[in-house]
Amino acid sequence: MNKQLNSKFEIRLDFKRDTENPSRLFRSFAEMIEGINNLDYLIAESVNTKVKSKIFLDDIEKGSLIGRFWNALVISEDGQIDNSPNEDKIEEYIEKSRAETLKFIAEKKSSVQDLEHLKGNLSKIAEDKNLKDTFNYAEPDILKLAKSVNIINDSTENLNANESFELKSANTKVKEIKSGAPKIDIDAVEEALTENEIINESELFYLIKKPDFLGDSAWGFKHEKKSVTVKILDKDWLDEFHSGKVVVVPGDSLQVLVRQTSNYNRNGYLISEKLEVIEVKNIIHNS
Repeated sequence: MNKQLNSKFEIRLDFKRDTENPSRLFRSFAEMIEGINNLDYLIAESVNTKVKSKIFLDDIEKGSLIGRFWNALVISEDGQIDNSPNEDKIEEYIEKSRAETLKFIAEKKSSVQDLEHLKGNLSKIAEDKNLKDTFNYAEPDILKLAKSVNIINDSTENLNANESFELKSANTKVKEIKSGAPKIDIDAVEEALTENEIINESELFYLIKKPDFLGDSAWGFKHEKKSVTVKILDKDWLDEFHSGKVVVVPGDSLQVLVRQTSNYNRNGYLISEKLEVIEVKNIIHNS
C-alpha cells in the first residue's frame, strides 16, 4: 500500500527586464527545480526510506519568472512496523524543513558548525510534528544534506547581483536566495564525521572506459561489472601518456596499484570511500 503526499510550492526568479543572456536564467531556474526535488526527497526519506519523488509543473506566470509546482512524494507502507503519521504532519515537516534549508543558503552559511545547527533545526521540526517517535523516522544524513545544499547553491551561480530566487509555500517564504554564497566543504564534513580511517592497497586490473586526455580529471574504468571513476597519481606514467610515449585507448586495461581510503563514523557506518591509482604497473592492450 502506498501513500501519496502533494507538497506544493512556488519558485520566483526576480530579474531586470532586457537582461543580457536570458538563457542563463532558464538554466538556473531548471537547476533550482532539480535542487528542490533532491532536497524534498532527502527530507521525505527521513520519514520513510521507501520513498519516490516526482515533481510537476502546475502553472507559470510572466513578469518575473514564476513557476508553481507540486512534488508528488509516494511513500510505501509495505513492511512498516508502526502506523505512519498522517499526511498533514509529513507535508508540514517537508515544507518547514525545506524553508529552513533555503534560509540557511540565503543567509550564506556554510561551515560544518552551521550545518550541524541546520540538522538540529530539522530534527526539532520533526519533533514538533511528532515524527521522531515513529519507528521509521531517521534523522537526515548530514553528508547528504550538505550535498543537497550545494546542489541548490550551484543553481544561483549564473545570477548577477540584482537577481535572486524566492520560494514560498502555504506557510513559509524564503527570499534573497542569491549568488555568492560559499559552498559547504564536503571534505571538512567528512573529516568532522570520521572516527576511523582505514587505508588498504591492492593490485587490480582496470578496463579503460574513458581516459583523461587533459590531465585535470579522473579516469573512467570498469572493474568486474562495476564502473568506477578514479584519479591516477602516478606522475611519471601520466607524463609519458600525455606526451604520447604511452598510448592507451578505451578497451585496453591497466594493471594498477590502488589505494582505497574508507572513512567510518563512530557507529561503524561508512561515510565515504575514495579510490586512487598510485602506480601503473602494466598495460594490456585489447587484441
